[in-house]
Amino acid sequence: MKSRHPGRLKKSWEFRKVYRHGKALVSENIVLYYFFNRDNIKNRVGFSISRKIGNSVLRHRMKRVYSEAFREIQGQLVEGYDFIIIARKPQVSFHHAREELLNLCRKGKLVKKGL
Repeated sequence: MKSRHPGRLKKSWEFRKVYRHGKALVSENIVLYYFFNRDNIKNRVGFSISRKIGNSVLRHRMKRVYSEAFREIQGQLVEGYDFIIIARKPQVSFHHAREELLNLCRKGKLVKKGL
């Protein structure tokens, strides 16, 4: 059975692998873990949004915001990585989330050369 989101990290062992072996980049609103995955050609992403952020409506909104932000910048990123995005604060606008995520990827040298 195929996943609705083939580019997503879903299993707990996938998250553990990134947490244990990956590197972390931190900003005001996001913690970004990344790990080079030899098994995949495409980038995959997982989200961790704590109950501290707010109720389920707010958490799902944050997940949608970060998911769309990642989708927009994905073409600029180097291929073959697993990412975990951890939200630290609620109520981040889409444009702010996108810029912050792109800046973290630049900081980690995850953006393709020439972009």
